[in-house]
Amino acid sequence: MQEEILRLIELQNLDLEIFKIEKAVQEIPQSLQKAQKEKDQLFNKIEQFKNLIEEKTKQKNLFEEELKQEYQRLKSTQARLVQIRGTREYQLLLREIEEIKKANKQKEEEILKLMEEIEKLEQEKRKLEEEFVKVEEIFNQEKQKFDDYCNQLNLEKAKLIEQRLGLSKKIPARLLRKYELLRERKGGIGIAPVDNYVCEGCHMAIPPQLYNEIQRDNRYYECPHCKRLIFFKKFYLLEESSEPALEEKDASSAS
Repeated sequence: MQEEILRLIELQNLDLEIFKIEKAVQEIPQSLQKAQKEKDQLFNKIEQFKNLIEEKTKQKNLFEEELKQEYQRLKSTQARLVQIRGTREYQLLLREIEEIKKANKQKEEEILKLMEEIEKLEQEKRKLEEEFVKVEEIFNQEKQKFDDYCNQLNLEKAKLIEQRLGLSKKIPARLLRKYELLRERKGGIGIAPVDNYVCEGCHMAIPPQLYNEIQRDNRYYECPHCKRLIFFKKFYLLEESSEPALEEKDASSAS
């Protein structure tokens, strides 16, 4: 029974190490988060500038098309002057021509204004794109560091899983199933120590009689509160150094 508990404790430690690695892989470093945030912000700003430039370019093209049509109307109106005989009609046509010219001049000014706005927006966009290249380079560097870190962790995880597999074979199937079920349901902790009447899995006090039995029998019991497997902490903390001896014993038995 003592060997089984020691192996369960070792299995629990391996599982906690594996969980720690899995958690570390999921936690993106602050430096990478910062670079990602800056990259996203710049990308969004660049997209906004692109949309604004596109909108103003469409407006400019529309004005240019309207101006082209007005110039054609001006040309046609001016051509009609030579056909006019009446003074009043002639004056009305001259007024119309002046109005067309005035409107065209205003339209030209609007087009020039849009062209200037577009140029300024293009300049701002280019600055942002240059900054984006720098930020993206930093992001790629930070991501590469994190990827390398994750690869190293995954290698360590693979070794731990291999150790776990070997250790699991040394634990009775019934006990292993019970531990696995508890670990799955109890936040990764299937077996917990008891110290000073308190289960360290749920931090609840166990009955004095059960506490006395745990100290006397040196075997695992079940916490009446969280239902985890429990053992007497002080005994097994002192006995942890005997784990290698158990492994050696198993090796000699196998031979």
